[in-house]
Amino acid sequence: MKNYRFLVMIGMVALLGGSVYKTYDSRKTLNDNYEGALADARENRKLGVWVNAEEDYLNAIEINDNIDVRVELGQMYLDAGNKGTAINWGEELTNLYPKEVSGYEFLIKAYITDEDYAACFETKEKVDALKLSSKEINEMISKIQYEYYLEHSYDDASIFSGGYCRVKYNDTYGFVNINGDETANTDFVEAGAFSEELAPVVDKDGNAYYIDTEGHKKKVIDFVDNVEKLGFIYDDIFPLYDGKDWTFYNLDGKKIAGGFDDVSSMGNGIAAVKEKDKWHLIDEKGKKVTDDEYDEIAMDEKGVVYRKDRIFAKAAGKYYLLDENGKKVTDDTFEDARPFNGEGYAAVRIDGKWGFIDKDGKVVIKPEYVEARSFSNGFAAVRRATGWGFINEDNDVVIECKFDDAKDFNDHGCVFVAIDDKWNYLLLYSQNH
Repeated sequence: MKNYRFLVMIGMVALLGGSVYKTYDSRKTLNDNYEGALADARENRKLGVWVNAEEDYLNAIEINDNIDVRVELGQMYLDAGNKGTAINWGEELTNLYPKEVSGYEFLIKAYITDEDYAACFETKEKVDALKLSSKEINEMISKIQYEYYLEHSYDDASIFSGGYCRVKYNDTYGFVNINGDETANTDFVEAGAFSEELAPVVDKDGNAYYIDTEGHKKKVIDFVDNVEKLGFIYDDIFPLYDGKDWTFYNLDGKKIAGGFDDVSSMGNGIAAVKEKDKWHLIDEKGKKVTDDEYDEIAMDEKGVVYRKDRIFAKAAGKYYLLDENGKKVTDDTFEDARPFNGEGYAAVRIDGKWGFIDKDGKVVIKPEYVEARSFSNGFAAVRRATGWGFINEDNDVVIECKFDDAKDFNDHGCVFVAIDDKWNYLLLYSQNH
């Protein structure tokens, strides 16, 4: 009996060994077939025999489906110039392997090849949402962060203010929002910048009043007999021209100060006013900030002179950097200057070239440009011999200098640029996709 049991055990071991051998042999055959198909695919890819390479890759995937080989096949589609096929393959790949970052790396590469930058940033957002990490993706996104597209076309455009920009079309003015969508009727003969959701306009009948963001009449100044022009509103204070001189009022009808030949807007509690060919500074109560007089005071497109606690004023042919009290911040002088805009550097002209200074008057970007505007939301418009473009605060040219003119970037990555006497809306893919 004991001998029988021993023989049975020997038989079972023999059978098991045979089974293991067959399984091993089967796996070895499959692996050999997989490696063979993959080797053939790579050889044909190297030789540029795309049809055969594709067939070999698909055979390998059928034997052993994995993301690495799928990425190789996708890259082969790019090598062959089949951008559309590569993109479709990459999109399918990320659906099959949604938590594998290499699929997204390939897909973004395919989108970049096709110059579909909006899709690149959308894919990056998916990667971030999945909390995947990829140095390669970060590097690719960094290289395209300044790619842009153009929309719309107008005869004229201003800088953005209060989320809106004045545009001109067929000799009349209207407004667009930060997305470039028209929000107000384009039937005004004059228009100014939005502030506190009000903008000054003059209609075709010569009536001056304030409109809301939808273009509707909102505020009529009825406490002055004749109103020819209205200015930018700041803290309920605005300038008004009655055909003779300029006066500052608040929206309740209280006169702040008047009798001026010209004025800036009241901005951040300070305005510039002109009397008898000389300019001086007043505060929001109408009092002189200083007794000093100037030949010119630098203003932005909204007419604001006081930004970042600094003012540029011209005397004896030179511009000085002043603080809120009208005191010189530095003894250095400038041939020309643009007011500070937000937290960035100010553009100044030195020895015939434009560069940039900080609020202490220190040169942070050496003068090298034909013309320049102050930094706004991380960018500055600069002009070279080839045209206008944009730099960042490291003085890298991030948008080629090829436009006829350029305005200031808003905080949504948008700006107006001029091309062939038309103003086009430029949007960064990174913030608009």
